[in-house]
This record gives sequence, C-alpha cells and structure tokens, in this order.
Amino acid sequence: MRTSGEEPPAGAMDTIIHHPDVARTLMTMRAYTDATRAICYVTAGALDRAHRLTDPARKTIAQERNALLTPVAKAFSTDIANEVASLGVQVHGGMGFVEETGAAQFMRDARIAAIYEGTNGIQAIDLVQRKLPLANGETVRDEIAQIRQVASDVAGRGGASFGATAARLAEAVDALEESTRLMLDWLATDQNSALAGASQYLRLFGLTLGGACLAKAGLAAEALAEGGNKSELGRVGLARFFAEKLATAAPGLARAVASGAMPLESYEAILTESA
Repeated sequence: MRTSGEEPPAGAMDTIIHHPDVARTLMTMRAYTDATRAICYVTAGALDRAHRLTDPARKTIAQERNALLTPVAKAFSTDIANEVASLGVQVHGGMGFVEETGAAQFMRDARIAAIYEGTNGIQAIDLVQRKLPLANGETVRDEIAQIRQVASDVAGRGGASFGATAARLAEAVDALEESTRLMLDWLATDQNSALAGASQYLRLFGLTLGGACLAKAGLAAEALAEGGNKSELGRVGLARFFAEKLATAAPGLARAVASGAMPLESYEAILTESA
C-alpha cells in the first residue's frame, strides 16, 4: 500500500499488495496466524510446567491452565486455519492462479482440522461445561486477570505505535469477563443457554487471549528496540492491527452469548418448514 499521494513509477501498474483491501486481507491472515500460534505456545508451556514442576500447588495450577486452554488452542486455531486458507484463495484470485500456487490445496487440507478432535462444537462444550468450573472458576478468572494486566501494561508502557491497542484489548477482556460470569451462572441454572453460546464464547476467548499474546510480543519488541535491536518492531503494528481490526468483534460476541438459548427455541419449526 503506497502512502497518500504516492504514485507508481511511470508506465507501471501497482502490484496487488499495494491495494489497501489486499493489505488488510494479508494482515488479517498474518495476525490470526500469529495469534493462534501464540495460544498454542502458551498452552504447550502450561503442559510442560505441569509435567516438570515438583511443587504440588504450582503443578496443579499449571495442569488446570493447560486444561482450560486446550480446547481453545484446538478449536480457535483450526477455525482460524479455515478462515486464513479461504482468505489466501481470495487473494490469489482466479482458478488458474489458485491451482498454480497451491492455495486451493491449503484450503482443502485445512478443512479437516476442525473435525479431527470430535468437531469444534464439542471443544466449545468441553470448555464451558468442564473447564470453566475448574478450581471453582479461579482458573479462568486468573487467565482473565493476566490478560487484563497485558492491557494495563500496554497502556502504561506501550509507545504511540500501539494506537488504541490497550483500549480495544480492555474492551475485549471486559466482554470475556462478563460472558464468563454468565456462563458460570448458567451452568448451575440454565444448561441450554450455556451450550447455545459455547462456540461463540470460545471464539471470544480466543480473540481476547490472542490479542493479549500479540500485545505482549509487541511490548517485548519495543524493549528490544530500546537496546538497539529493531528487527521485531513489526510485532507492534501487528498487535495494533489485531486489536483495532479483529478484536473489535469481542463485544458483539459477548452480546450473542448473552442472548442465551431463547433465539433457538423455535428451531424445529423453522428448520423443518417447507421452503
């Protein structure tokens, strides 16, 4: 994407990467990919600590964090894999380009990932029914507190290049916290509402945690730059893009979760009526 007023060289056409919508698409692919990768690393780190720590209390905390994050790592990552592969097909355009570059094969290969572990709907149900109640809800509340701390760190230490990252991440974690409170209440009083919003809750969880992971990486990149190593500063821009363009879906997902099971009550009549 060229800066405002900048023209391509005389007689030349812009490559597609200079078009703002293509740049947005590619940034979406990169931001989602890095966010899901980070979630998987965080989950794997908890698993390693659960295996290697010898202090019983710390070991239990690591085991419970790994248990909480595992369905998010599985389902959010594989859902995103499908979306990113689809965006890649879109960028490459017509049939010939898609097949020549292999973009279509990536999409076909990615589709099975959301089915391998028993379908992602099952992962969402596992997250809500079995993982949120761990330690009477303290495991998920601790995770939310850590995400909120990242937002606070960006607000306090992040440079101007972070833009509205802190504010958007704070909005996302507010949405996650309120949805988590609802889910924990519904598990005791209204199982149908909890299950009806499970997949959207998992998506909200992944968006918020992924945004926090990217923001944390951006803060580390700024710290490296202060020491003279500016090679990772692109991570700041990536964190800002994710927060301002993708994590903004979090409040809407929270509202969808809050609607509970009521919008589904007439599903049989709607789905079986003749076209």
